[in-house]
Amino acid sequence: MKKCFIILFLILNYVNFSFAEDFSKKISEYVSNLIPGEGTSEVSIELRENYKPDFSILGVRQLDKTDNENSFIQFSLFNSEKLNKERYIGNFGYGKRYLSNENMMIAGFNTFLDYDHYGNARASIGGELKNAVLEFSSNYYQKIDNGSSDEEVLDGYDIHLESQVPFLHWADIFYNSYNWDGVDRADIKGTKIGSELILTSHVNLELAYDDKDKKGLEDEWYAKIQFVHPPREDGPTALDGISDTAWNKNKDMSDEMLSKVKRNNKIVVEFKGLSTISRTD
Repeated sequence: MKKCFIILFLILNYVNFSFAEDFSKKISEYVSNLIPGEGTSEVSIELRENYKPDFSILGVRQLDKTDNENSFIQFSLFNSEKLNKERYIGNFGYGKRYLSNENMMIAGFNTFLDYDHYGNARASIGGELKNAVLEFSSNYYQKIDNGSSDEEVLDGYDIHLESQVPFLHWADIFYNSYNWDGVDRADIKGTKIGSELILTSHVNLELAYDDKDKKGLEDEWYAKIQFVHPPREDGPTALDGISDTAWNKNKDMSDEMLSKVKRNNKIVVEFKGLSTISRTD
């Protein structure tokens, strides 16, 4: 937990510098060059207690668009750590979203394939519903194949609820509940509670506490900083401070049609001889 608070202190001080926006702009432009094509690109650095940092790169690219709906693909590649061994996980998914006539609400569904370099494979289906103040999403994950006899890919689901923080239009608070179906052991259940902060037009920060409801699995804090391209042309950031109104009620959701799908991108496995849960994205 101490490490996460130190990270937060450094990042918030970073935002106060006059060169913050220029620096983050250069980072986001670099991100866009890593993944060609028009759409949202993101590079993130995630730090957890007693773990090495995880690095990830993610892209969302539009396939087709009309006035009130679109279809898109989302893909990502990142590293993680299990039993002190580095592993790499890739995800590829397809999604479709629908925009309400007033542009104030989005509904969508998606399907994904996850694969790591140990040979573990998993698929998922998910749905989402969101407006300017509230967001709901849920995903169901189904094993396809185990990479070895020592690892068992777990089926499971998660539910994500998110709300804007009153008077802070650039900050959200979220609640994420998850359940993984144990094979040789009890199910793994837990809850994440945290906040997502839009620091600048190019930079997001996520802070959360992961409360794992299982013996042998330690609860932990984590912090994740994300560099995003293209920058947000409209909308508040932390540099705007506190608003005079409690809720951002009339946000046009058109710009969110290519936002990333929120899901657990890291495959959860049960190891022979012990049980563990991977860190979530």
